[in-house]
Amino acid sequence: MNITQFHTLTDQLFNQIEIFLDNYADEHDSDIDYETQGNVITIAFPNNSKIIVNTQEPLLQIWLATRQQGYHFDYVNNQWRCNRSNEPFDKIFAKAVEDQANA
Repeated sequence: MNITQFHTLTDQLFNQIEIFLDNYADEHDSDIDYETQGNVITIAFPNNSKIIVNTQEPLLQIWLATRQQGYHFDYVNNQWRCNRSNEPFDKIFAKAVEDQANA
């Protein structure tokens, strides 16, 4: 993958994250705030916990920092997958949002 492809894929992922958060907040009547600045999304929960998603351009990775753990994702077979567990980003991210929104 080249840098242009990486930026296209990360832009798509960030858009999907924002849609997920808007839908989650509506469906769960939750007050989740998020802010996107460049290559970083900061998600703040009412309990003062945060999730950070950012790109690591030199490594062509997405990094996810949750209250519980940090994750690194590589783009494999048309999907962002954790480089340790091989789980897809969307599954890990959704669980982290659920855990932190309900803590």
